[in-house]
Amino acid sequence: MSLLLKETEANFKAFDKGWRADMAAVSAELAKSSTVYLTSYRRLISLQAWRSFLETRISEGSLAFFLEAQNDALTSHVFANLGSWRSALKALRGCIDNVLYCLYYKDHPVELRLWHEGKHKLTFAEHFAYLDDHPDRIQVQEVDAMPVLRTEYATLSKAVHASAKSFRMTENIKETLLWSDANDSRGKWQTREQAVISHINLCLLAHFRRELEGAAAPALRDAIGLAVPASKLSDIKTHMKVVVRKP
Repeated sequence: MSLLLKETEANFKAFDKGWRADMAAVSAELAKSSTVYLTSYRRLISLQAWRSFLETRISEGSLAFFLEAQNDALTSHVFANLGSWRSALKALRGCIDNVLYCLYYKDHPVELRLWHEGKHKLTFAEHFAYLDDHPDRIQVQEVDAMPVLRTEYATLSKAVHASAKSFRMTENIKETLLWSDANDSRGKWQTREQAVISHINLCLLAHFRRELEGAAAPALRDAIGLAVPASKLSDIKTHMKVVVRKP
């Protein structure tokens, strides 16, 4: 074995041991704020409830996008537990991406077939434009999810494309940083995640509200109550005719 190969193997072993130790230390520190992550996990329960609800209401192809959105949200949660903040934010944007795809392709089975053949692709601006003009959208400020989802998507895109200094993991140009237990980074992620998950719920409520009226789907309505702020519940009842309670 050449000297270079021996050196790279030694460096790899040191790096591998080091990042695992750093990750464990940061994760242990972040675990002291377990309430933040418990609240996050409870919000994510709503996506599992939506998934169960959608399984019998939309095509398997469009449901696959929602499953990926749920996976993105869980990935964001796990990365946040590990202190990998930029990756957590990138996964959160992926969650929005896949919800947009799900809602578009549930209405467009022909285009979904073309997508599977690699012959159909919309920009995300076009996805947003479609949902902006969708007849099921409720354009009442208190329950309209689209403005906030647009804003959050733009904000999270800065993390994805590295166009905002505030989302960088590295501050010291001489040092890489895979994990961080910085409180301000956790706070930024927490704010973004809360806004994204709650407004995805509002968006889905608008599209499926007629199937949630009265006593229908009580488990889903309870799960939604874990994700949306209590201040929205009265507005949901007034403008969507759906009763959601805070557990």
